Amino acid sequence: MSNTKRNTLKIIVIGEPAVGKTSLVKKFVSGRFTTDYRSSIGTNLFTKKIILENKTNITLQLWDIAGQERWIKMRRPYYSGAKGVIIVGDLTRSNTFDQIEKFWVPDLNLYCSSLPIILIANKSDLSYEIEKGYIESVAGRINTNSIFFTSAKLGDNVELAFKLIAELAINNIH
Repeated sequence: MSNTKRNTLKIIVIGEPAVGKTSLVKKFVSGRFTTDYRSSIGTNLFTKKIILENKTNITLQLWDIAGQERWIKMRRPYYSGAKGVIIVGDLTRSNTFDQIEKFWVPDLNLYCSSLPIILIANKSDLSYEIEKGYIESVAGRINTNSIFFTSAKLGDNVELAFKLIAELAINNIH
C-alpha cells in the first residue's frame, strides 16, 4: 500500500477570447499544439494526473472557461469549487492585460476568494512590445502568486505553470 494521497483539484483558466487558454491546457494535457482557432463554448473540461514534489498524486480538473461576454451568466457555476486560478493574457495584445485587471479579477472576486492565482503572459514566441515591467505591475495589483511567460506553441513554461498552481492549490486547502 502506497503512502501517497489522492486529490482532485479544480483549476479554472480564464481570460479574454483568443489569448491561448485552450492551447495552453491542451499543450499541458496532451503535449500538442494546434493552429486552428475555435472559440470555446461555455467551458472545456480537461483532466490530467500529476505527482507533486511531495509525492502527492493529484488529478487536475482544468476548466477552460470561455472569454466571450455572452457566457458571463454561466461563469458563477463554472467558478464554483475552484481551488486555483490561471489567468491568461496575450503578449501581443496589451488590452488583454487591462481586461484582467478591470474585468476578470473583479468577476472572480465576486464568486471566489482567497484562491491562489497565477498570471500567464502567453505567446512569448511571437513579436510583442509589452514591457515585462507592465506585466509585473498588473500582477502586483491583482495579487498573483506568480507570473509565467509562456508559449503554448513551443511549450515554454507551460508545465511549470500548471504544476505550480497545483502545488499552491493543495497547500491552500491543507
